[in-house]
Amino acid sequence: MEKIMKLAPIALFVYNRVDKVKEVIKHLKNNIHASDSKLFIFSDGPKDNEESQNKVDEVRKYIDSIMKGLKM
Repeated sequence: MEKIMKLAPIALFVYNRVDKVKEVIKHLKNNIHASDSKLFIFSDGPKDNEESQNKVDEVRKYIDSIMKGLKM
């Protein structure tokens, strides 16, 4: 009898560190169950300054670019 595994969804909370987000995504993609998992990404908003806005925008741009081809 084949055992059916039910996987919990993955929630990823991101803010303004694109290098860390890239590292997490790389490791998630290397997981053997990645293609069978649902990934939900939550992006926090920037603080009230331009530097924070730019960093958050960079993270969101990266997330948008990978979500089109990422099957998790």
